Amino acid sequence: MAQVRDELGPGARIISAERVRSGGVAGFFARERFELTVDVPEPPAARPRARRAPMAPAAGIEALLDAADASDALPDGSTAEVGPGPTGPTVSTGDPSFAAILDQMRSMAGTPEPADIEIPAPAPEDPLRVALRTLGVPDRLLGGEPLTLPSVLARVPAAPVAPRGAGQVIAVVGTQEDVDAVALLLAERLRLERSAVVATGARAGRSTGLARAAGAHELSTWRERATLAPHPGIVAIAVGPDPADRADAAALLRAARADQVWAVVDARTKTVDAATWMAQVGGEGGVDAVAVRGLFDTAQPGTVLDLGVPVAWVDGVPATTVAWAAALGQALGPAGEAPRGARGIAG
Repeated sequence: MAQVRDELGPGARIISAERVRSGGVAGFFARERFELTVDVPEPPAARPRARRAPMAPAAGIEALLDAADASDALPDGSTAEVGPGPTGPTVSTGDPSFAAILDQMRSMAGTPEPADIEIPAPAPEDPLRVALRTLGVPDRLLGGEPLTLPSVLARVPAAPVAPRGAGQVIAVVGTQEDVDAVALLLAERLRLERSAVVATGARAGRSTGLARAAGAHELSTWRERATLAPHPGIVAIAVGPDPADRADAAALLRAARADQVWAVVDARTKTVDAATWMAQVGGEGGVDAVAVRGLFDTAQPGTVLDLGVPVAWVDGVPATTVAWAAALGQALGPAGEAPRGARGIAG
């Protein structure tokens, strides 16, 4: 068989084989051979190959198309026919049947149960921070860890120092009773005579014995004389309850040309109301410092720290760290916690 394949090719196959004997005497000494019938298949016809002609430089799109047709031509000049593409089924992941198959596979596999995720409980908030926030202390003063009352008091803005130079003027605005009390106490602290204080604004009832300036014109005249004095001067501007009184107070402030403006604010007033009142009275120049009254009579002494203006005095006492520690410490109580009835009123 190996000899047949070597001589006739690997496709040859033996159809039949016969043994033939010839010659010999009485069956002896005869020659023996085998005759084989072999089937040799016809060799497959070679497919014609397209010959590529050397490409000449194309002068335009028509020349390129002609060159492409020439490269596709067969040796006899004809063009090879292109048979139809495969007619078998096509598979697309966008086909609805494909999505249905996926759904069946998911249902057979089953949907895994979601894993239990343990959410840690939030850390308890610092009791001191909670208590101070309840007292109205602004959040901007409650940062940092660990939180202590001295660290909070260290962040309280310091009030500007009252001017003491010759010819300088401090203007105090507020209700008549409050403004006269603060102006006289300020004169005492600055070691000034009562004659250094002038009263103006919306006034009624009894007189405090202070010099009076009836309006903006008289106040402007007093200001010119105060400039020549060897000591500072104080002007007490009383503000009435009506919006028109606030506008009048702002006009008097402009006439006073004060070097510093103090506003007397009741700590029991809502922060938003007090800030609005100061903006209307202070006018374009604004207010430089606040003298707070009634701080020890409110459950929320910290709200005045959210006025946006430094606190200079607390019930007639300079607003030092010691004064604030006393006010907040009294509100916190011995256990360091705010009273349960205290509620925020700021804003």
